[in-house]
Amino acid sequence: MNLYSMQKNIITNVRWKLGLLSFLLISNCVSDQKPQWTQSKAFQKFCGCAAPLPISSEKAATREEALGSLPEGALDDMGTPDYLERVYSGIKNDFEFTGTQFEQHVDGLVAKGVELKRIEEDKKLREILIVIDGDVAFPSGKSTMTPKAVEMIGKISDAVSLYPETNVRIGGHTDSAGAFTMNLKLSKARAFAVKAEMQRTHQIAEVRFKEVDGYADLRKIVDTMAPEPKNRRTEVRVGTVRIVL
Repeated sequence: MNLYSMQKNIITNVRWKLGLLSFLLISNCVSDQKPQWTQSKAFQKFCGCAAPLPISSEKAATREEALGSLPEGALDDMGTPDYLERVYSGIKNDFEFTGTQFEQHVDGLVAKGVELKRIEEDKKLREILIVIDGDVAFPSGKSTMTPKAVEMIGKISDAVSLYPETNVRIGGHTDSAGAFTMNLKLSKARAFAVKAEMQRTHQIAEVRFKEVDGYADLRKIVDTMAPEPKNRRTEVRVGTVRIVL
């Protein structure tokens, strides 16, 4: 056998083996019944297997299915954008599963009493913003949460619990009606009330609260000194414990 024939046989053999390996990798990626070795992080990185999205709210049989979850360590494998896509889909599905009807607006999903928004950088998801209507969340001039607010915060807390590599920032905001010092005190009290509820019901660790504060009317959505419902709000921002690209 001459050198050319030997090289040709080697190339053919290598191609055949690579083809067989590709078939095994693809079939095991898409199969519902995967061998144990395909569950390793090394294999999933090699074949590019993406963690499945939460089941849509229309198909989910339970809230747990709609919300989904991820194990500790998934952030390093997936990266921040893909990890937060899972969290975003889970929160959206969970709200919809229990009857919330979102409408698509220019700046996000809007429903009665709550908005779900994407904070992106270079078209990649960096943070999830949940805006709770201040008039829905708290009685006027009070920092005691309404039952509806408790329900909404419970959903956010579920997501933070089931996606353990997330952190939270909470901001309380008022409109410009009334004295600034009183509004500042009230907005801070409301932000800490949300934090306390998350810790009371889900034991969210202190270290996962990156920022909890009130801003009165310093961060208006609508620039007016008049009473403005859009400025009365509580914002909960969900990000990852570190940025992984």
